[in-house]
Amino acid sequence: MIENKVPVTYRSTFGEKLVRPYAITLDAQGNLYVTESFGGKVSKFDENGNLLLRFGDGEGGMFRKNGRLRQPAGIALDNTGTMYVADFRLNQVYRYDSQGHCLGSFGSHGKGDGQFNHCLGVRIDPEGYLVVADQENDRLQKFDLQGNFRSKLGKHGSDARGQGFFDHPTDLAYDADGCLFVVDEGNARVQKFDPRGNFMFKFGKAGSEKGQFSSPHGIAIDGQGRIYVTDANRDEILVFNSYGRYLYSFWGPIQVGGSLFRPIGIAIGNQGKIYIADSRNNRIMVFSID
Repeated sequence: MIENKVPVTYRSTFGEKLVRPYAITLDAQGNLYVTESFGGKVSKFDENGNLLLRFGDGEGGMFRKNGRLRQPAGIALDNTGTMYVADFRLNQVYRYDSQGHCLGSFGSHGKGDGQFNHCLGVRIDPEGYLVVADQENDRLQKFDLQGNFRSKLGKHGSDARGQGFFDHPTDLAYDADGCLFVVDEGNARVQKFDPRGNFMFKFGKAGSEKGQFSSPHGIAIDGQGRIYVTDANRDEILVFNSYGRYLYSFWGPIQVGGSLFRPIGIAIGNQGKIYIADSRNNRIMVFSID
């Protein structure tokens, strides 16, 4: 269902054979790239939901396949079409060319710089660096596109400890000004930082009222600066203005086979289409901004 007076309309559903879709990203042509956290794959679709490419089985020998994914989570594309996929089981980020051939990987399990403990969301920042949400280490890490460590942001802490402290960050997004928004799942909030990494403000808290979170996970920002956050436990998408004020929620039309069930990833195209990884329903649901 969609709340009254909400400027979002359901459009379509596709990808019903996906296995626990997790994250979504888009290329300049409007094609979608979807990671399957239980399927160990990445699937590429055109804007109409037609499957174009699927990879993740790896290449090479039977027992040592280069680029084989186990549980992929976040995915990002750079301006050359190279794909970066975070595998939270392997604690590595894999690089693939536009045809799904593995170009290499970086990372290992641990707490040191360049190591991960459950890497999730990945994004290319406005300067062209790759930023990874290192969930269990309660931080973000920045790398160049070859996987060389550059810097990190955040440390473990509860909401009571305030700004810059994370408890299981899951995803991140950048607005038109280059400011960073981080989904701080364990603290049930979103934090905003300026382009230099200085804390600006936070919004959201744990609860069941409008504008409150149970398990915030994915994040995207539209062309008007509105912030969309998926809540996996509440099975809905919460929308806020650029200052973090709650606007409305939506959660899918019941009449087309059920509303959202554990939504995780979200992406917004240039034409105002909103793509949701409806994880437990093993599909992508498409909405549009009216």
